[in-house]
Amino acid sequence: MNLGFRKMIHENTFKKIDFNGAKGLVFLEDKILTYRRDYKTDNKAGYIDLPGGGREEDESPFDTFKRETKEEFGIDIEKSEIEFSCAIQSMIEPNKKSYFIVAKTLRFKPEDIIFGNEGTEWILMTPEEFIKRPDGIKRQQKRVGKYLMGKMVSE
Repeated sequence: MNLGFRKMIHENTFKKIDFNGAKGLVFLEDKILTYRRDYKTDNKAGYIDLPGGGREEDESPFDTFKRETKEEFGIDIEKSEIEFSCAIQSMIEPNKKSYFIVAKTLRFKPEDIIFGNEGTEWILMTPEEFIKRPDGIKRQQKRVGKYLMGKMVSE
């Protein structure tokens, strides 16, 4: 694992641009927040997923990630906690970009989590555990692996 790389934030992370959505990692110490998708969805029901989701109105990629993390876990991340971001091809709309964002917060602990209604359970695990899970979303696992190796770049 190579977590010693430099801080790199995509130039559009905080801008109101046209994009599809934002997903990524929220670190609480050395573990990341994940959740099991509920069975009401047709998309990867029951799989372990990362915080994030689709853009609403004129949000920036950061605004989308911040809102989704607050809705899903009750965690209110700040701009200063963003360590990394990059633009990637959207899986839902391939002609648009999505964003992979990494936040590291020291302000929140597991007992601060207020789980929303978009899944069946939340799970804290190391990034390496997430990558190895048979019930993880493969494209997210690949992105986390690239991030850990310092090879995650904008597409």
